[in-house]
Formats: sequence, C-alpha cells, structure tokens
Amino acid sequence: MPALSNKERVKNALWRQPVDRLPTQCNFTPAMAAKLAGFFKIPVQQLSDRLGNHLLRLDLTSPKRVSPNGQIAYDWWGAGWDTHTEGYWLADAPMTEKTDLQNFPWPDPNNPQLLEDAQRILDEDHGQHFAVPNFGFALFERAWSLRGFDPLLMDLVERRSWVEELLDRITEIQFTVAKRFVALGVDGGYFGDDYGAQKGLLFSPELWREMFKPRLARLFGVFREAGLPVIFHSDGDIWNILADLVEIGLTALNPVQPEVLDHARLYREFGQQLAFYGGISTQEVLPYGTTKQVAAATRTCIRNLAAEGTGLLVGPSHRMQSDIPVENIAALLGALPKNSR
Repeated sequence: MPALSNKERVKNALWRQPVDRLPTQCNFTPAMAAKLAGFFKIPVQQLSDRLGNHLLRLDLTSPKRVSPNGQIAYDWWGAGWDTHTEGYWLADAPMTEKTDLQNFPWPDPNNPQLLEDAQRILDEDHGQHFAVPNFGFALFERAWSLRGFDPLLMDLVERRSWVEELLDRITEIQFTVAKRFVALGVDGGYFGDDYGAQKGLLFSPELWREMFKPRLARLFGVFREAGLPVIFHSDGDIWNILADLVEIGLTALNPVQPEVLDHARLYREFGQQLAFYGGISTQEVLPYGTTKQVAAATRTCIRNLAAEGTGLLVGPSHRMQSDIPVENIAALLGALPKNSR
C-alpha cells in the first residue's frame, strides 16, 4: 500500500485498518531524554523524531507555580508534585484538611488562554502527527491528587456522597475542556486513570461501575460523538472492567502491561474490538533485561498484539525513566520490522 503519514498510520491502527507499517511511540522523562540525546548524539529537541514517535500530546496552558524552596510544583488543579522524583509523587494535596467543595478554588475550563500552547503546537506541526489532548489523571487520579490517595480510598467507604460530588465537579471541568479540544481540531482523545494493582483492581468492580464508569462514559462520548477514537491508559490488572470500557466507547488500551495482562489472551478476547498502545515492559525487560531479551520481547509483543499487522501503537508501556540502559532502547528500535522504523 502507499506510504501513510504519521497521522494516517495511527488513525488506521487505532481503527484496526491496514497500515503500511506499525506506528511507534516512545515517551520519556526529562532525565531519560538527556541520556538518549547523548547516546544518539542529537539535541533533545530532535529526540521524538529520532525515536519515530507518532503522537502529539497536548497539555493545557497555565501559569507555573513552584513552592519557595523549589521542591513542589503545582499543576492547573492546585495539586503539588515533588520536583525531585522522576515519576509522579504527590507532595501537597490541597483537600487534605479543607474539604469544602463549594469554596474550593476550582480552575476555570473556559479560560481563553487555556489552549494557547495547544493551538500553537498544532499550527507548527502542520498535521504531521496524531494529536491528542492529555487528560492524564482524569477522574480517580485527579480526585486523589486533590484529596490524598489514602484519604480518598477511605472516603469511598465512609463519605460516598462527598466523593460523588467531587467527581461530578471534576467531570464537568474535564467535559468542558474536552469539548474545547474537539473544537480545536484534535484527532482523538487520550485519558489516564489508574484503576489496577499488580493483581486485581484497587477497589471492587461494582464500586468502579457505580462511581467511575458513567462519568468516564460521558468524557469518552465527547470524542466518540465527534467520530474520533479514544485512547485510555490504566495501569495494572483491569481484566474485570475491560468489557465495560469497550461498552462505553474505548478504542485503544494503554499500557497493556505484560506483567498483568496476558497479551495472547488480550488479543484473543478483545483483539476485534480494541487496538493497543504500548506493550513492552518498563517494569522488567527494559530496565533489567539484556539487549537480546528486549529485542525478543519487542517481537513477541508485535506477534501477540498485532497478529493482523495493525491495531497496535507499539512502544514502551510507560514513559521511559533513566533506569533503562540506552542500549536497550536501541535494541527495541532495532527489533521493529524494517517497515516499522
């Protein structure tokens, strides 16, 4: 078939249509970016192109606020994150003590400047990549980032109505922003909300269906009603709600961790309904495997999740951190079929 653009390739793969080659996406932390740029001898700004990335993830434009000692960075919602960790470590949950939802300083989803950077990035990209807004920390994660993880889990048991109001307020804000992104001209939706542990969900499937499913369905619907695909990231063992996610409009599942979701079974049970994104373990094989093991894991991932040559956006299961040897990333790239590089 004729060569596709990066955008066309992702679109076809997400809808499980034929592709000229599998699209790829390797995300990275700033520390890992510095390592990789040094290894490939290129500026950091050229790293995404060197890795063959296909996605363009768009974030909100908001003032950057940092604590006086520089140890906490606050996001748009007011949650504070440790600046010295490579991942996400909550350092300041603004609702730890103050739980008055009526008087909480909620962010304004109609702020005219909110999508300024997204608009600029889209204009500069000229439609080369598949653009998605980054709704990481969509509902559950957004709630615990405001309240604190342990307190929110207790609230789900002891203060269910309060959590419902909290989730409703979060959903309304996310819904409004999602509508604005669709109007901006994005190519699909990307949401993140971790519901799984290494073995099973963090709470019962029944609680998830009551508290999160209908609100998530509303957010998915913004994109599906516009004819756009939805990518959803949820760590851990979420087998018990996969059918529910398909029911409410999920198009592609990420990160498909091989430690907790058996790829062969995943494809067998959902391969005609879902596409997949990720699949190569940042928990085990990439940080701790040999280059041969990384190459083998890459080939196995493609064989199991893209048996028909499509339906997979292949890459590391999560953002690559600096514990991964750069040689293993080179091995991953080298193991891709020649027409997938």
